[in-house]
Amino acid sequence: METTAKILLADDSYAIRFLVSEILTNAGFTVIMAQDGQEAIEKTYKENPDLLILDYEMPKKTGFEVVQEVRSRTGYLHTPIIIFTANTDKSTKLEGLGLDIDDYLNKPADEEEIVARVKLLLKRNKQKMDSNPLTRLPGNPSIQARIETEIAEKNQFAVLYCDLNNFKSFNDKYGFEAGDHVLKTTASIIVRAAQQDPHSFVGHIGGDDFIVVCTFDKAIPIAQAIADEMDKTAPSFYNEEDRANGYMLAENRKGETEKFPFLAIGIGIVHNTKKALTSFAQVSGIGAELKCLAKRHEEGSSFIMDRRA
Repeated sequence: METTAKILLADDSYAIRFLVSEILTNAGFTVIMAQDGQEAIEKTYKENPDLLILDYEMPKKTGFEVVQEVRSRTGYLHTPIIIFTANTDKSTKLEGLGLDIDDYLNKPADEEEIVARVKLLLKRNKQKMDSNPLTRLPGNPSIQARIETEIAEKNQFAVLYCDLNNFKSFNDKYGFEAGDHVLKTTASIIVRAAQQDPHSFVGHIGGDDFIVVCTFDKAIPIAQAIADEMDKTAPSFYNEEDRANGYMLAENRKGETEKFPFLAIGIGIVHNTKKALTSFAQVSGIGAELKCLAKRHEEGSSFIMDRRA
């Protein structure tokens, strides 16, 4: 959670604005204040806060009316919103059910509770926005953060860069729906294999590129399990004719009919047991190089480990 997150606090009570603002500022947040619903809307669009805390009853526009207005804008569909209310009536919460409100805080709120709720919502939102919409795996910000943590903590670790072979030709012939099924199945295969290391991390870089961060001693067993399971599963993606042939006939980039081997996975393994890894960019560069070498394997899945000192 970024301690510089920007919070919009809207309440018509000066005392509450002052108190809650001081609590959030002391916790490391930047606080923007509004004293009525209309000002809250204007400052939301002007300042683009990371989270909104809105009083239920305010002049000009109520908290719920602010939520309706803000949620009508595409850019604010996922902005976390907390309603601050002295009314603990069940009907109040029922009224807000259709407005996609993330949480409620009852007045007077405890200092620790305010900070804890805000941090939790910001963390959840970051995870939601970061995850790949198809596979639900963490995306690039989380991938970079995990690798940088391993480097900073000076752990012995390995990073598996996984990339599907012949995915474009498969997608072109079978269509995007079939391609999405392949990607979701591949994600499941990688996640299952990575469970050999209870502390492993699996991410989806994008497209048909995935990543595993694990302890060095589990790198080869995980890579082998991914390759074996992928080769066993790959024929199920094809129609009966292609399965009988043992390959797929499809047009290549020149428009010519070509035989394509079944989908397979190429894995490049980067690690820091022979040489130091000092940055995410360095790890990515080595991973891309090794992955390309692994993908040169003509048929079936393969992996290659960096053995350079």
